[in-house]
Amino acid sequence: MGRTKQTSKRQRDIIGADSSRAGQSGSHQPAAPYLPQFVDEAQRKKYDELMNMSVGQRLYPHLPTLGQAGIRDEVMQLLHRDWWQHLFFGIDEPTYKEITCEVLSSFKAPKTFDNVFLPVIKFRAFGESHIISVSDISTHLGFNTLLDVARFEGSILDIPPEVNRKDFGKSIAPGASDYKPQTAPSTALHPFQFQVVHALLSSTVSGRAELSGKVSATDLFCLWCMINERRSIFGALFARLFLRQANYRVKAIFAGPYITRLLKGMGYEDRFEGMTRIDSTHPMKKLPKIIPMRIQEQGAGAAEGELGGNEEEDDEHEHEHGEREMEHEMAHEVPYVPPPQGYVYPNTWEGMHQHQ
Repeated sequence: MGRTKQTSKRQRDIIGADSSRAGQSGSHQPAAPYLPQFVDEAQRKKYDELMNMSVGQRLYPHLPTLGQAGIRDEVMQLLHRDWWQHLFFGIDEPTYKEITCEVLSSFKAPKTFDNVFLPVIKFRAFGESHIISVSDISTHLGFNTLLDVARFEGSILDIPPEVNRKDFGKSIAPGASDYKPQTAPSTALHPFQFQVVHALLSSTVSGRAELSGKVSATDLFCLWCMINERRSIFGALFARLFLRQANYRVKAIFAGPYITRLLKGMGYEDRFEGMTRIDSTHPMKKLPKIIPMRIQEQGAGAAEGELGGNEEEDDEHEHEHGEREMEHEMAHEVPYVPPPQGYVYPNTWEGMHQHQ
């Protein structure tokens, strides 16, 4: 089945609902607008509220910009494992707003996942009810294959309990006088490549805002995994992202590209006609507002200034509340087993986006 053609230039930081309709190119007749079916009035109301939200950028590393700043190697060293490459470079999908909001308006999942193979996640899409597992989400998003269950061996859902979160936070934010998750400024992260990666996380699995200014529990967990080369269970990370989005933790929608890929993985490759298509994936050409030339060589200390972007304070408070609820949810760990010999993820960073 053919994948919908992507545009090569994406220019707006926050893209509203004025984007073009899918299926209106060439000589084809415009498809009828997609109208989701609802099971109850509460879902319809939530859908309408989500449809009124803007769509945020999903950012990926722009290698020329990182090269000009002198930190390309440092950033890509943190992202060198195949799962981080797949997260940032391998899921380049548009947001189809109607189906994204239909999924989010009906999305239900537990706060903890004791069994990643148990189907406990429920939602509706294309008028049909679905129930899937955390492992299903990981598989449909391309983080593992159906037969590659060994990928979950050694994967974790949270920073291990024997690791002191506060001590780890202070080790990567030495300039913060009193480090606390959800309130520590990202400008205190050191070396500078941590700030760049934090900005990328904020527009993907954290789903807070492009270049958000606070370090959330999810950000801290992902940074810990990168530094210690541990694999997260990405299906759980995205289930939590969808829950935060469904409960309006942030006033912009960041989950769209992942919902598109999830549904394509479930076999809905050709069901997106008549929907508002938004190309929300962009290279991160705007780095945090600190002179980005070997900042890490200047020694530890809180850097002044804020990350680019103007996130509203109420957005910050809403997300901080949501992250606090999630902070004590999970702590599962099993031994690491390497992937099968010869297994290669599609679309690794080395060959992609270098000239955009």
